[in-house]
Amino acid sequence: MKRATTLSIGALALGAMTLPASAADLGARPITKAPVAAPPPIFSWTGCYIGGNLGGKWGDFSGDVNVTSVPVVLPNGAVIAFSDNNNGNNGSFMGGGQIGCQWQVGNWVWGIEGDGDATNLKRDFVFLNDVFPFVAGDAFRFENNWQASVRGRLGYAFDRWMVYATGGVAFANLEATAALVGLPIFQVDKTLTGWTIGGGFEYAFTNNFSLGVEYRFSKFDTDQFGFGPTVLPLAINGFIANSDLETHEVTARLNYRFNLFGPY
Repeated sequence: MKRATTLSIGALALGAMTLPASAADLGARPITKAPVAAPPPIFSWTGCYIGGNLGGKWGDFSGDVNVTSVPVVLPNGAVIAFSDNNNGNNGSFMGGGQIGCQWQVGNWVWGIEGDGDATNLKRDFVFLNDVFPFVAGDAFRFENNWQASVRGRLGYAFDRWMVYATGGVAFANLEATAALVGLPIFQVDKTLTGWTIGGGFEYAFTNNFSLGVEYRFSKFDTDQFGFGPTVLPLAINGFIANSDLETHEVTARLNYRFNLFGPY
């Protein structure tokens, strides 16, 4: 009897000693955590793009006509400024396209862009009175039908938003027409060179497409349009029309970006 009691007490003691160890084993089991989602990739403006633009353009034409020589009555020639009594299309719709590349370093975005647009900007200068050797009704028209530019860009990005400044060299055609009473119409077409500066903002609503608005001011060098004596027979060397062109433009722009430099 004593032996059985002793064995029972030993078994109970052994069981009591194993309970803490089992509890410790249960508490040491690792807790499984839900996987942490990877953060979304940071958007970058680095890449090349191509796009289109549409907007409005306003121009300011000025100039004069230089009659080189008329025997006896005007031996030294004359310079006649274009009068403000004129008419024409000082504003015009414009539309075209652009292509460029840019690189983002931190928040700064550096780039280069070229663009080309069709326009319909024109101005008529009409003589309202006789101003020898011209007569009332004689007219000059200056018309700008296209423009282009190559520019640098410097922007600052706020994730998918970017503000930027831009500037560079600009080109524009200018067609001069002399419509003199009783004489054939004569035209001279030239390409003007100048400079352009402006700025804008852009928003990337997807990784590939962005939408923006841009303003630019352009000034082109004064150029001469020579009309020979076949146009104004009294002039030995004909005459020269000088014109100066400045433009303002605002365009909406849509670009498609190519991912040429790795993932966004």
